[in-house]
Amino acid sequence: MKKWIKIAAYSVLSLLIAGIIIFIVWSQFTYKPTEEAYSLVEHNKVDGHLVFGQKEANTGIIFYQGAKVEVESYSYLGKNLQDHGYFVVMPELPLNLAVLGTNAADSIIEKYPDIQKWYVAGHSLGGSMISRYAFQNEKKVDGIIFLASYPADDFSTKTIPMLSIYGEVDGLATVEEIENREHLMSKNKTMHLIKGGNHANFGMYGEQKRDNASLITPKAQQDETIKAMLDWLQSQK
Repeated sequence: MKKWIKIAAYSVLSLLIAGIIIFIVWSQFTYKPTEEAYSLVEHNKVDGHLVFGQKEANTGIIFYQGAKVEVESYSYLGKNLQDHGYFVVMPELPLNLAVLGTNAADSIIEKYPDIQKWYVAGHSLGGSMISRYAFQNEKKVDGIIFLASYPADDFSTKTIPMLSIYGEVDGLATVEEIENREHLMSKNKTMHLIKGGNHANFGMYGEQKRDNASLITPKAQQDETIKAMLDWLQSQK
């Protein structure tokens, strides 16, 4: 009997180790920033995070990347927000997966105590996970911005400001999926549909599996995203 218990235990352990190895290997196949992303923006890293703007700014934005997308892919967003006076931090999350670094915002907020207002934002999985951080830390967050994403928790009874920006032809976070989860948004929500926009063009990392072809360029989609974000942020003052 003991022999069979040992065999079963070794089998379970072997499967667990194999699963971990497969997961780590899978996570290494990332979406890398395009040449356009590098040509448009110079990257400035502080403690492993992408940082844009001045830490003396009144308002800060913490941005979580999409699953397996290298954070530099969103540098065009960060640079444009910086140019309008915002301080932006894009942490490099473990294995490029926000689910493994949900509370990364905590250390950022602690590091920059002079920032008076903090907004959190994220693309795809990054948006869902940073909304979970906001759900658990309501007093630290002044608003949430979703790019092709939706809340991981039910905010329907809350009044925290939310902005949801999503693409018309997104093959992953489809319009139907976004609208079906709109009931999870807070009472103070703003929805913005980008016509012709897809999933991958919220960053600059090329095509993404299961996504649809965009009807507009990555830069055009991000320019509209930035304008929607800036208009919304301005309305919160």
